[in-house]
Amino acid sequence: MRNFLSAPHRVMFALGASQSLLAMLFWVVDLGGRYAGLYSPLGWALPGIWLHGAVMLFGLFPPFIFGFLMTALPKWVSAPALERGRYLPACAAMALGWGLFWAGLAWAPAAGIGLLTAGLGWAWGLHALWRAVTWPQPQAFVPDRSHAWALLVALLLGLVGQAVYGLGLLLHEAEWVRAGIVLGLWGCLLPVFFSVSHRMLPFFTSAVLKHYQLYRPMSLLWLILACFGAHGLLLLLSWTGALWVPDLVAAATVFHFSWKWQLRRSFVAPMLAMLHAATLWLGIGLLLFGIQSLATALGGSFGGLAPLHALGVGYFASMVLGMVTRVTLGHSGRAIQMGDETTWPLFGLFQAVPLLRLAGEFLMLPGLLNLSWLAAIGWLLVFALWVRRHGAMYWRPRPDGQPG
Repeated sequence: MRNFLSAPHRVMFALGASQSLLAMLFWVVDLGGRYAGLYSPLGWALPGIWLHGAVMLFGLFPPFIFGFLMTALPKWVSAPALERGRYLPACAAMALGWGLFWAGLAWAPAAGIGLLTAGLGWAWGLHALWRAVTWPQPQAFVPDRSHAWALLVALLLGLVGQAVYGLGLLLHEAEWVRAGIVLGLWGCLLPVFFSVSHRMLPFFTSAVLKHYQLYRPMSLLWLILACFGAHGLLLLLSWTGALWVPDLVAAATVFHFSWKWQLRRSFVAPMLAMLHAATLWLGIGLLLFGIQSLATALGGSFGGLAPLHALGVGYFASMVLGMVTRVTLGHSGRAIQMGDETTWPLFGLFQAVPLLRLAGEFLMLPGLLNLSWLAAIGWLLVFALWVRRHGAMYWRPRPDGQPG
């Protein structure tokens, strides 16, 4: 237990890994009745889609986010590493909250109470990161805090979104749930994931590729974050006719970054290629959102939930596989290249999951051939294999004998 509690990435990644399995196990069971027809649709205490949205937005990816940022962000801003009192209470409150949430499958109030309880852990973790960013520095040294501040703002919006979503579950208010989704996706997850990509992907690439020129213009980062914010604000105001503008601008900018960051050369190092390939999914998802919103503005329709799942499954989940594996190996005293043989095949297999889920919006097959259900099974299998390979590392001492 001492090893497990010794570093923020250990406890937070373990929570995220557990949630990655529980969230999709729940969804496989739910879709098995509703789509695959294996049994009568199950009657949860709350709408299944609300429960699915809550855990995917606020229960699965945020523990990985906090595990990464609590490890990396203090180093970015030259602050001391976080002490146990800064990360253990945050993780404990999140774990307690999500335990209550799962009880909400049978007793509706527990889901909302659980979300709000997990939000207390989120707030504690956010305060710990804020202390690191504002840590006093010598007058002659001013670290670049641009990415750190962008991340703090996004996490604050995510905290608000989680609270709004939790209240929506308690009050059975669909509009509150909708607002929580907008804040969670466009206000938090997208800004967090891309800010980290903008900060780290050129750095990782420069360490592998020869004659590589760092490309990290802050102006284009602010442009993309502004597009995310504009999309979210337009949704909250129900001004959907103009959504295609920020969507297509953001998509074009992400594809520009992907080219400048040299996706085409990244495949010489599989652990690096995973991060580049995941970023490509961001551009695809934003492009699909742009096409969808333009079709809506012209009085048509396109894609259903395909754009959302290109982001959630294609971008977020793929990036988790790549980035969390890198941190897990590197901070457990193991060679990052170990992931070339273990995670790279799983990553390649996982790419079938977003493809299946997107295809499911255009091809509705009956029974056991339902593509959405098969995609959920694929996620569960890949993440189960990934957790089996890496989960025990969070409990074991580092083989090199170093702390952390």
